[in-house]
Amino acid sequence: MNSTKRVLLESIEKLGGFRLMQWRYKNKPQILMYHRVIDMPSVRGMTPALFERQLIYLRNHFRIVPMQTLVAELKTGNIQPYTLALTFDDGHFDFYAHAWPLLRKYKLPATLYITTGFVDGTHWLWPDLIKYLLTTHTLVGEGRDSIELQPLGQLSTSPTNIDETWNKIGDYCLTLPVVERNHFIQRLAQRLNVSFPSQPQSPFQAVTWDQLREMHREGLDIASHTMSHPLLSTLDSHSLHQELHMSANRIQQELGFMPLGICYPNGREEDISPAVIHQAQSLGYHYGVLARNYPSNAEHVFLLGRVSAQQDFTYFKWSLSRQQPITDQVPFDY
Repeated sequence: MNSTKRVLLESIEKLGGFRLMQWRYKNKPQILMYHRVIDMPSVRGMTPALFERQLIYLRNHFRIVPMQTLVAELKTGNIQPYTLALTFDDGHFDFYAHAWPLLRKYKLPATLYITTGFVDGTHWLWPDLIKYLLTTHTLVGEGRDSIELQPLGQLSTSPTNIDETWNKIGDYCLTLPVVERNHFIQRLAQRLNVSFPSQPQSPFQAVTWDQLREMHREGLDIASHTMSHPLLSTLDSHSLHQELHMSANRIQQELGFMPLGICYPNGREEDISPAVIHQAQSLGYHYGVLARNYPSNAEHVFLLGRVSAQQDFTYFKWSLSRQQPITDQVPFDY
């Protein structure tokens, strides 16, 4: 955030503007989206210290409820003022190590959407795999500052440009079906002359089923983020059924209950379709969440929008106060 905008927002807050906006939109529920809580320069995430600061603010300004409560109140039209739910995607180990202890400390409910193949150790999360390849290439010191990889052309492998290159590769991979994406990442590994282990390594490892059982006993809500984190709208009907069914089935086998929610991988409107939602409904899911800030309403509980938790604390408070979805309409009907 630039300094001018920061000064403006801080002035609005001092004059009570944030609280006024929260009051104005108090009957519109919000769902806050987090990913990683970790203090490591090579991994994009929120530090535990900042996460704790945000939790204190949330506890003091909002009514934090489990996702099931928010969805039930939406369906009955009985949403209470200042309602907000906390959600976390993927299921990395740092949720257990850093996020959950703080959530327990402040007695705040949360939902963790897990990618079951990742927890089983059979799948890497592909953005993690790209970051692993880039950082490992740097560590082994191949002596090359760039590689050529079509169709992206010349890519910097300099340590100072890893995040930029990671973003460029990730954006391209988001456009690819699963098989093509996997082939592309294999080519990336070959060009970097780096092999990768079959199971994710630190700091990219997943939470374990035993840790999930422990947290569930302590009150954590656990739901599905599919089996292998594919772009669901690109799958044929059989593969789509497998992703949604097998992830729910693994949660049932390991934790003893069927998950109520599905968190769509990547969560953009183009990553979902009516066929995806119909399949989720037929398998017994109760709701679905996006990774975009669409409005939440009772008619479209399978397209619930979420607000991404901002790293800048002032902008974090502003984004939760202004209640400004990217549009007033859901992306499509189903």
